[in-house]
Amino acid sequence: MILLADDEPAFQRLTGAWLRGLGHDVEVLGDGDAAVAAFKARPADLVLLDLAMPPHHDPAAGLALIPAFAPAAVVVMTGHADHALALKAVEAGAWDFLAKPVDPDMLRVVVARALERARLAREVTTLRAQAGAKEDMGLIGTSPPMAGLRDLIRRVAPTRLPALVLGPSGTGKELVARAVHAASPRAARSLVTIHCGAVPTELLESELFGHLKGSFTGATADRPGLIETAHGGTLFLDEIGEMPPAMQVKLLRFLNDGSYQPVGARAPRQADVRIVAATHRDLSAAVAEGSFREDLFYRLKGVVLRTPSLAERAADVPLLASLFLRRTTQGRASFSPDALDWLTGRSWPGNVRELRAAVECAAALAIPNAAGTVVTAADLAFAVGDASSPVESVAGIAFQSLEEEVAALERRRIVEALQRTGHNHTHTARELGLSRVGLLKKMDRMGLR
Repeated sequence: MILLADDEPAFQRLTGAWLRGLGHDVEVLGDGDAAVAAFKARPADLVLLDLAMPPHHDPAAGLALIPAFAPAAVVVMTGHADHALALKAVEAGAWDFLAKPVDPDMLRVVVARALERARLAREVTTLRAQAGAKEDMGLIGTSPPMAGLRDLIRRVAPTRLPALVLGPSGTGKELVARAVHAASPRAARSLVTIHCGAVPTELLESELFGHLKGSFTGATADRPGLIETAHGGTLFLDEIGEMPPAMQVKLLRFLNDGSYQPVGARAPRQADVRIVAATHRDLSAAVAEGSFREDLFYRLKGVVLRTPSLAERAADVPLLASLFLRRTTQGRASFSPDALDWLTGRSWPGNVRELRAAVECAAALAIPNAAGTVVTAADLAFAVGDASSPVESVAGIAFQSLEEEVAALERRRIVEALQRTGHNHTHTARELGLSRVGLLKKMDRMGLR
């Protein structure tokens, strides 16, 4: 897209029509400040900028606007053409300089070159992002625990060993599973995911192994299971600790020899699937109490990958928060110094998932100003329910609506119950008088899972 900023109506009309005739998307504005605001709302690839426009009508003021259009290519157009002004424009960040009246052939060449530059810049950004994602495996962080985790994934991924990912809720266990799959020889095939605690017990067997037509009421056609879908790839069993005992037996059989039997089938089938399982539960304790099979536990833990809590990698909090803010606002917001201090000073019991939800909420609450959108500590505190809205106060006393107070209380009760039960969802739901599914839905909404 091309942003044409010029205050001469005839030049706007003729140049805009000429550029559109070349097939370009063009937005025309006659005010410097309005052009900057339009660019922030909808970034352009190329800005054609007149230096002497309202509200200042001064080339020096026009030069001051150039940095506001970064990273777009800025081509300065002015009737005040002289060598010194051209140098100042380039020093301010302009990509090229055209004197009025503008020669159409010259403008065509300059526009084509500028748009090609923008295309190449996008490609470079994409390639750098892909290279960075490959390097950090999608697991952001420079702390020793994260560096060690990435190193272990690189060594484990090429093998056929099953992997067991252990760690508190919200620490990115699914991201680890995806990293293992992406770095393995199976990367070109499917990664299939199932949450073992979210599927009703009576449906879990059919989901995993599939079923034949007529095998039960409602089975109107043959349906492949997730194991068949994942053939040649990876099956991620999230929250394996919630799997019912009867299904544990059938999964163990599949892990032993690769055979499984769809519901209603008389003969077993074979599938080549790598299993990656994850849980926040203490499986050793579950084995001791008899709720999880010991033989399945040892079969799953071919290698154990542990995801650190955010408290164990506090140095990564500013990096993660800045990444979430950049993604949420497309780079149009920043943190105030007190916000960064507040972020690093909090324990984050909900780990990365809670941090992300807090940043996204705070970014939506932050009030834009002339310097852009700045997220403050007050915005973040309100986002996590630790304080009332910074904009709702009377005589220095802050107030919350009833709905906000209820939401903050609900969040605090759930977090406290999770801490008391060691993040056991079943026990937490029982303590709070909720169904397990109801608790999981609330945790998802609050960014606690």
